[in-house]
Amino acid sequence: MSRRGAVSAIRFVLADSIAFLNASDWDSVSASSSVFLSRRFLGLLEQNLPANLTPHYALAYQEGRPVAGIVAQSLDIRVADLSSLHAMEDGQGLWRSLGKATARSISRRHKRILLFGSHLPWAGLDEAAQAEDDDPELWRDVASSLLRRWHGLLKAVETAAKLPVARVHQRLLVCGGLLSPSLPGVAFVEGEDSARLWAVVEEALYRIHRSMKLSSDFDLVVIKDLSDDQKDAAALRRFGFRRFETEPNMILHCKPSWRSFDDYLEDMRSDYRSGIRKAIGDLETSGIVLERLTPEQATSRAPEIHRLYLQVHERQKLRLVTIHPQWIPALAASFGDDFRTVVARSRDGNKLLGFVNVIRDGNSAHGYYIGFDKATAAAGVPLYLGLVYAGIGEAIEMGAEQVFLGRTALAPKAQIGARAQPMYGYLRHRNPALNLAVPSVLALLPAPAEAPERHPFRNAGSAQPETTI
Repeated sequence: MSRRGAVSAIRFVLADSIAFLNASDWDSVSASSSVFLSRRFLGLLEQNLPANLTPHYALAYQEGRPVAGIVAQSLDIRVADLSSLHAMEDGQGLWRSLGKATARSISRRHKRILLFGSHLPWAGLDEAAQAEDDDPELWRDVASSLLRRWHGLLKAVETAAKLPVARVHQRLLVCGGLLSPSLPGVAFVEGEDSARLWAVVEEALYRIHRSMKLSSDFDLVVIKDLSDDQKDAAALRRFGFRRFETEPNMILHCKPSWRSFDDYLEDMRSDYRSGIRKAIGDLETSGIVLERLTPEQATSRAPEIHRLYLQVHERQKLRLVTIHPQWIPALAASFGDDFRTVVARSRDGNKLLGFVNVIRDGNSAHGYYIGFDKATAAAGVPLYLGLVYAGIGEAIEMGAEQVFLGRTALAPKAQIGARAQPMYGYLRHRNPALNLAVPSVLALLPAPAEAPERHPFRNAGSAQPETTI
């Protein structure tokens, strides 16, 4: 089914602020979704936006009733901003890799490209390649546009190859919250056909793209943070999107009997429990105490918290956005007891050495941002582990049934009982010719890390399912 056929009965409202949408309609669509799709969170984010991020929203209606809500952001990034490691790369090497990936991608196709009114079969196709089932809809676009775009594209690539890669800009339209941990940016009304509604999401992103065309154009459209709960998102392949795997999300499933961190520890096998207690003891021996801040304290210590955040953020391999210095205090002030900040500080002074945030999301809790003093950690003080343990304790006290711990430090999180939830996304380049190369370019990337299998609880089935989520 074409995009137009799938959404012919759908009407859309687009907005650049959540405040411009009908409040009750958005609430009805997002009622069973995450707090990160709530008007309160989105409105607060608009007041504390990262410098390179612009929000976009869409509400989809069928027969006058809202059926889907979409949250997206556009951002302009330089390769140099992504990671200091990337800035060291050579631009010619980058474009040479992309060129080879494009050639490999085209050579594998079983379709034929229409050139000069004739069907020209691509050489080197074996039977297995011809038997591949890929997206035929994409090839109609390629056949009609490849020749027209070829000379301009070649010239652009030749120019780009002469530039340092650090100066290369990329414009992205991202469906999903860039400041929302591992959750999709879509909300569907319960009872609707989700496979059909993914076509609605694609149409909404297309319309957002078109609405911005006079002021900005996007090279890539990304739909992020999907899990097996969104199996019907595979319908996006019909519209030229390519699936890519990301790092798994680590989730700790809590027992109903846990009321405190001590209850959690008591359910652990002795060797795992001893390791946690040793790390906590090492913190105390180092003269470091952990304490929860009030919202007022989080506001007064915002500069210190942001500096600690930057120490971790600036060493990440991928950093699309940098949070506003007032973002964490704003969340603390708005969400009260549903947003907690625990800090590590020196017992003999008042210097902050680390922090971790936890936010309640219905029956779940998320470990949000974390930051710590790298020099202190390098000296052997287990700041990171102590803060993670403190976050788990806060989540248990909140009554969370599961704690989302994020996608980094997979092995230490497996040690404390978290299980890996596979995550993936979808990607499409606006240029059909370049979109052909996306699978091969993705193949150049390292495979996502796998979390080790650990069973730290005395009764493994009592705290979380035996199988990986």
